[in-house]
Amino acid sequence: MRLIPPTISLEKPNDGEFLLFKRLAADTAHADWTVLHSLDIADPAARLAAEIDFLVVVPGKGVLVVEVKGAHSLRRKEGLWFYGGERAPDGRGPFKQAADSMHSLRSHLVKGSRGLERVVFWSVVCFPFVDFPETSEEWFPWQVIDRRALASRALPELLEGTLDRARDRLVQRGAPWFHPEREEPSVAQCGEIVRQLRGDFELFESPRARMERVNVEVRRYTEEQFEALDAIEANPRIVFDGPAGTGKTLLAIETARRAVSAGKRVLFACFNRPLGRWLQEETLALAPSAMGRPGVTARTLHEHMRLLAGVQPTPQQACSQAFWQEELPELGEMALLERIEKATRDGGRSRFVYDELVLDEAQDMLRPSYLDFLDASLKGGLRRGTWRFFGDFEYQRIYDSAVLPVAESLASRGLDAFRYGLRVNCRNTPEVAELAVRLGGMRPGYKRVRRSGDENAPVVRYWRDAERQRVLLAEALAELVQAGFAGADVAVIGPAGDDECVAGSLHDPPWSGRLEPLVREARFLDGDEAAAAGVVPEGDWPAACIPSDLDAVDFDSRRTRYCSIYRFKGLEAPAVIVTDVTDLDDPAARSLLYVGCTRALHRLVILAHESLRGRL
Repeated sequence: MRLIPPTISLEKPNDGEFLLFKRLAADTAHADWTVLHSLDIADPAARLAAEIDFLVVVPGKGVLVVEVKGAHSLRRKEGLWFYGGERAPDGRGPFKQAADSMHSLRSHLVKGSRGLERVVFWSVVCFPFVDFPETSEEWFPWQVIDRRALASRALPELLEGTLDRARDRLVQRGAPWFHPEREEPSVAQCGEIVRQLRGDFELFESPRARMERVNVEVRRYTEEQFEALDAIEANPRIVFDGPAGTGKTLLAIETARRAVSAGKRVLFACFNRPLGRWLQEETLALAPSAMGRPGVTARTLHEHMRLLAGVQPTPQQACSQAFWQEELPELGEMALLERIEKATRDGGRSRFVYDELVLDEAQDMLRPSYLDFLDASLKGGLRRGTWRFFGDFEYQRIYDSAVLPVAESLASRGLDAFRYGLRVNCRNTPEVAELAVRLGGMRPGYKRVRRSGDENAPVVRYWRDAERQRVLLAEALAELVQAGFAGADVAVIGPAGDDECVAGSLHDPPWSGRLEPLVREARFLDGDEAAAAGVVPEGDWPAACIPSDLDAVDFDSRRTRYCSIYRFKGLEAPAVIVTDVTDLDDPAARSLLYVGCTRALHRLVILAHESLRGRL
C-alpha cells in the first residue's frame, strides 16, 4: 500500500488518525492501493473548505473518503454533535461532513478529467475508540467503522467492504452512469487521481522572494531586540557594544525616534559618509521642521563640523588626516561656542545644542578632539547629558588606530555610563557568522545567530595575478545575475579605494557598463599631486569621511556598486563580493575582512590571493 506522504505529521497529533495510519502502513497485501492523508479540499461554489483525513484509491473498486473522529467519547443532542471534551458543537455531524468533502472532491476531479465521472466515490466515518451502534436515515450501517469493527477485522478489509456495499447499492438503484463490469477506476485512472491531487513536483523559492523574506526576517529579529531599549530607558548615558550583525544601527534609529517622540532635539551622527546618507534617508520623517518642531539631525560627524565652521576643504586638506582629526574639530568647536554665546546674549538657546546625542559606529569617534566637540554640542555635556553610543568597540576600529578603547576613553574624561552587550546576530547566516568569529578572533563569539542555515555557504576563490582576479570577478558577477540578483543587490568591496580595486579595472563589456563607484565625486588629488603636496593618504580612510553633498552617494542606482570596505562599513547588501584580499597576518587586515564579510545578507564571495589558500 502506497501512502502519500509516507509519514504522518506529529505537529497536531490525533490519536485516531495516528492509529489508522499505522494500520494502513503495516499492510502488505494491497500494493496497488494508494492512500492520501491530511488532504485539503475546497469547493468555492459551495463555500466549503475541509480536510480529508484519509482518501483511499482502490483499483477496480472506487475512491473512499474516510472521516476519523478520534474522540474517546461522543454524544448528539438536539442535532448537535459533541466530541470528547470539546465545548463547541458540530452542527453538520461527521457523516454530512464526510459526504460534503466527497462530493467536492469528486466535482474537482471530474472537472479536471471527464473520464473519472463513472468512478465510484463514497464516504465512511471511523470511530476508532468508541462503539457506535446508532442507526439513522442519514447514513448506512456499513458507512460506520467503530472500535468493535477495528478489533475484529483488518482495516483494509473494512474499507474494501464499504466500497463493495456502495457498488451493490448503485446496482440496486440502477444508476445509469455506473457500469460495474468496467472495474473502474483503472490503474491509469488511479494515477490520474493521484496526479491531480498530489502529483510530484519540485519548486524553488526565487532569489528575489527569498531576499524579501529574509529582509523581513532580519528586520523582525532586530526589532525583537528593542527590548534592550525598553529595559534601560532610565539610564541617561548608555554604551551599546556588539559585534557586526547585532542590529546596532536599527536600534540607534529607534532610539532617535523615541527621543523625538518625547519632544527632544537629537543629533544623530556617524563617521562613514555612505552610512550618513543612508541614515538621513531613514530618518527623513523625523527631521526638524521649519517651524521649529524638534527632530533628528542626521549627519556624518565631519559634515556637521564642516557646516558649523562654514569651511570647504582645499584639495590638500581633503587628503590630510590631520585636517579631519584635529583642525576641523577645533574649527567646529570654535564656531559652535560662538553661536552658543550669541544665543545666550539674545536670551535664547542655540539650535546647535541638542537634548540627546546618538552615535552609530561610535568606536570611530572616540578621539579626544571629536569628543570635545560633541561635549559642547550636548545639553549638560557628556558628563551630565543624555547620550547613547552604539558600536563594535573591539573588532571594528578600522579608521584610526589612535582611538582609545571605549572604557579608557570614557574613564579619561570621567564619564560614567551603563554598558549593554549585544551578542545576538540578526543579519548573517550561521556560516558567515562563524567566519566572522574566526576572522575577528571574537571571544566570546555570538551568543546566538537568529537566522537559519543557508545552502549557499561563503565561497572563496583564489587568484595569482590581477588578470586572473578580473576573470574571477566577472564570473562571480555572472553567477549572481544568473541566480536572480539584480545589479543593485550586489556590492563589490575590498581594502583598496576605487582606483586601486579590481572592480575599477574591469573595463570589458558587459561589466564595464554595469559597475560604478558607490560615491560619485570629483577627484581631489591624484598620486603625483598628493606626493608634491606632501600628503600621503593611508588606505581609503579620507574617502570614507570627506563631506560632500547628498547627491554624491546614490542608493537608487540600478547598477552594481563598488567601493572600499572603509566606505561600506555600517551598510549591508544581499550579495557581497570581497576582492583584493592579500593579507591575514596583520590584525588590521583581518579586521577589515571581518567588516567586509559581515555586510552580506544572502551570498558572500571572497577573492583572495593564492598565498592564502587553505587559510580562509
